[in-house]
Amino acid sequence: MRSSDDHPAIEIYSIGTELLNGQIQDTNSFWLAQQITALGGYVRRICIIDDDMQEMTSVLRNACDRGTRVVITTGGLGPTPDDMTAEAVARILGVSTVVDESLVARFMENRDIARREDVNAGLLKMATVPEGAKAHPNPAGVAPCVETQIGETTVFSLPGPPREVKALYGQSVKGPIGELCSGERVGLRVVVNLPESQCGPLLHNVMEECPNTYLKAFVALSERTADGQRLPVDIVAWAQGEAEAKALLQQALSLFESQAAEKGSEVEVLAEKETADSSGTLI
Repeated sequence: MRSSDDHPAIEIYSIGTELLNGQIQDTNSFWLAQQITALGGYVRRICIIDDDMQEMTSVLRNACDRGTRVVITTGGLGPTPDDMTAEAVARILGVSTVVDESLVARFMENRDIARREDVNAGLLKMATVPEGAKAHPNPAGVAPCVETQIGETTVFSLPGPPREVKALYGQSVKGPIGELCSGERVGLRVVVNLPESQCGPLLHNVMEECPNTYLKAFVALSERTADGQRLPVDIVAWAQGEAEAKALLQQALSLFESQAAEKGSEVEVLAEKETADSSGTLI
């Protein structure tokens, strides 16, 4: 799927040197992509960025310049010196950072801090946002979701802990993305008795003849049987309405069945589905 008025581009950026070093696995991007795709959204790019100001501003500015409608970042909103996401976004926008006093008041209430001057530097840093940005309080932690408008691009900056990402996505990000993404998404899983080398060209043929479809074979889940290789394939279709999406899905399935038959294979439908993870597991 390509970016269009019906499918505005969404990009996800995970920020943290520890991710690039392999110390922590980036599960946030994986989970966010699943949620966005389930809403009918188009995730155009996923990237991991170092905790480096020049790198962050360059990459995120480029995302905005390319007309990305929504940018979601995770990480870099904590109390330590290497947490620079808010400042990076402010630099791209060309504004200063400011302390959001409503967040400070929330921190004071949650931690029974009586006086403003007793709020430590770490909490103040987590309450610091680009000037003009909107801060969404965190229901599962401290650092907020920071929503910033840069031209036509909306940037949602989320903290890094997965539990907080999930909570803030549901509270503050899912709704706007749902409003942005029009249409319905339907899919199913099938099995074909073909090796990947023969199946792959058929999948590309179907996608070319049926716009707004996506077909993916999962070689890691294939099985060897007496009849040959059983290769799982996901078929997904997008359209403005559910009936139209189902009709497109059926068209893609029928075309795939006919092309597989020419190779001497039948196509077995396993299950309807909404999405699959990278290992092919239905969710």
